[in-house]
Amino acid sequence: MNTMNSLTLTRSSVHGQPVDRIPVFPILLAPACRIMGVNQRDFFRNSDLLADTLMQARDIFDFDGIYVSRDNWVYHEALGGKLEFPEDDETFSKETILSRMKDFRNLSVPDPWNSPGMKTVLEAAKRVVKETDNKYYIQANIDTGPYSLASVLRGAQPFIFDLYDENRKDVEDFLKFCTDVVVAYGKAMIGTGVHAIQMGDATASLLGTDLFKDFALPYLNDALERLSCTGCDLWVHICGDTRHLLSSLRELPMDGFEVDALVDMKTAKKLLGDKIALKGNIDTSFMLQAGENEIYDASIKLLESGSFKTGLILSPGCGVPKMTPVGNLNAMVRASHDYKIPKNIS
Repeated sequence: MNTMNSLTLTRSSVHGQPVDRIPVFPILLAPACRIMGVNQRDFFRNSDLLADTLMQARDIFDFDGIYVSRDNWVYHEALGGKLEFPEDDETFSKETILSRMKDFRNLSVPDPWNSPGMKTVLEAAKRVVKETDNKYYIQANIDTGPYSLASVLRGAQPFIFDLYDENRKDVEDFLKFCTDVVVAYGKAMIGTGVHAIQMGDATASLLGTDLFKDFALPYLNDALERLSCTGCDLWVHICGDTRHLLSSLRELPMDGFEVDALVDMKTAKKLLGDKIALKGNIDTSFMLQAGENEIYDASIKLLESGSFKTGLILSPGCGVPKMTPVGNLNAMVRASHDYKIPKNIS
């Protein structure tokens, strides 16, 4: 019988302490809108609707946490970029902000509480924290790490060319500016009272090991260091096959890493070490297309693969696809409750 509430259970697992069972909650945005009958444009732009939709979806599935996020264009909007908001689809932009990398010097670090997009998510997070009253683990997305933010502002391919073509100091100054933006938003989000923040550095997975160590890792480390020691857990997510990067990440001052489906959890645990909690990593396409019994079996297999007693949150490896069946999400939760934590593993 579970004697911990969801917040205590999840925080205990994140920090490697004994738990009654492995906690479970996904990144559930578009499916939450579909299930609750909310169009995504309103969800993205209305903080109360965003908060209500996520809280109501949590109640339907009995997740142990709530992932508070909007889309991955919050920094773009806060820094003056234009966005398109389809009525019931994902936000997008038709253009990058910077046609030349050095033009970043014309930008200023935004005030999160007075910036479009950032303010919406901050207000939603603050409301979720207040209304859930420390019952559940609230994890808020602060979008991207510094390297990926540079790629958003400049364009992923142009910025890779900039690494070779532009003055090294200008590139470093640009990445320092991006780090300052990430830290400003991160500090504001921590101030809402959330229990964790997460940043993604998906574009960094396209870099080889050497480029990653030169242009992504130092700035990610700096951002995390400046956001640490606040009592808020720090999480990182990098999409794709990150096996060539994970050993470099193990010394970062982060509490957890969300593992994409292209890396098995046992390998991630080995490469990252025991001090960093894991979240993941059921394949999102599998979540969409498989049957309930298959999702249940895959979830149990994942939990058994690392003989997990703690240090884990069961989840898909990234955001849940919009049309994922309700039964598949329920099957994942059921597996979390049915899995018997090994007694003889240290």
